[in-house]
Amino acid sequence: MFDSYLTTEAAKHHLDAARKATLQHVAISEEAAALRDALLPELREARGRAEGARSRKPQAKELVAQEQTLDAILADLILASANAEALGYCYRSSNREAFTSERTKATSRIYDWQLKAMVDLGLADIRKGRAWIEAWDDGVAVLNPKASRIRATPRLLELALSHGITTQSLYSHYVKDRGVLNSPVVLMPEKQSGGKPKPLPLPKNSKVSELVDEVERINSIYARHTFSDIPFPEVRRVFNLADTETFNFNKGGRLYGDFQSVKREQRKQILIDGLPVVELDIKASQLTILHHITKTRLPEGDLYQVEGLPRPVVKAAVTAMIGQGKTELVRWPKGARESLISELGLGDLPKAISTRYPINTITKQIAGKVPALRRLVPGTLDWADLQYTESQVLIQAILALGESHNIPALPLHDGILIPAKDVEAGRNCLAEAFSQVVGGSAIIETK
Repeated sequence: MFDSYLTTEAAKHHLDAARKATLQHVAISEEAAALRDALLPELREARGRAEGARSRKPQAKELVAQEQTLDAILADLILASANAEALGYCYRSSNREAFTSERTKATSRIYDWQLKAMVDLGLADIRKGRAWIEAWDDGVAVLNPKASRIRATPRLLELALSHGITTQSLYSHYVKDRGVLNSPVVLMPEKQSGGKPKPLPLPKNSKVSELVDEVERINSIYARHTFSDIPFPEVRRVFNLADTETFNFNKGGRLYGDFQSVKREQRKQILIDGLPVVELDIKASQLTILHHITKTRLPEGDLYQVEGLPRPVVKAAVTAMIGQGKTELVRWPKGARESLISELGLGDLPKAISTRYPINTITKQIAGKVPALRRLVPGTLDWADLQYTESQVLIQAILALGESHNIPALPLHDGILIPAKDVEAGRNCLAEAFSQVVGGSAIIETK
């Protein structure tokens, strides 16, 4: 009944594709409560057997903590089971400080024994955390520590299904507790090797207050509407490179929400206020922005269509150039190379892309077709700057639609998701926002 990948042995790339278990969901349906009530006594008995002690009924306060922790675990495991790329795994550190700093609904002590009991009962599978060797630098191994990976077993998913809970219906049974969501504005430092960067403290000044107010206006729009088959779409705005000299709340700045993890093919099933949706995308968004702000002639036709090169290769190369802020690239980024090998059906040959499409050659060819790429400057005009401009366009469009037309629009980085009946208003607001922010026109595509 369930996908075979849920019992497949995971390789490193599977575990790397796992998403974080936030432990921030709460049960909202009778079915979710029934699932929890069916499992909790079993878990307590399993714990008692493992510890050689009798299972006791907890006091009222302890019972609430056990229920909240189990609800949070179950929601994350069921949600992650749809992630085929990670074979259903999600990750969670057992670091006790993270349970407090991230304001989870789970208690670390209870989480530890409940997860162990779930493994003992065949309800969950766990891969203990370890440090993978990522590279060698002058003979010294560079380690990348990984948190433990966990996933639901078919037995747990069958039990959830018997209560009417599936990955598709999850958000009818669980919601992320809005009281534990992150700050509306997040400042991330420049990424450093050897670990995941942590958010920087948010200063208290008028600029930050203005940015927070802007995000809260967007979230208040969503609060007036209903959404099906996605988490409640509360967003936060994440700025990057916040510890660099040139940072002035002008790097990155994208809107992020849990709903963005929904796969493209699943978005077609989303309903807003009970109505079907469509996507409106800015065609070749960052390339179009780059041409306008550098006052470079915008070529006609598809900007990713370059003679002799497959379109995916051109897109991957452009992404690499924008990411590094230059056109003179020496090698393909590892992720782009692996993705292209798979997409183009070139087998499992590590050098297949580099041999057929040497990046130091094709970037010159692409820059000849798209001249604005030659205007990129690392740290001055690159991915972070283009993302910021792009985010300004989307925010202006989302606020105009929500506050002037009562139309909720969800951000998708280079476009928006809106009710299909409002496609014309969405197209007009997105085009107007692009014109005002960027100073030029863009092609708005309906998908």
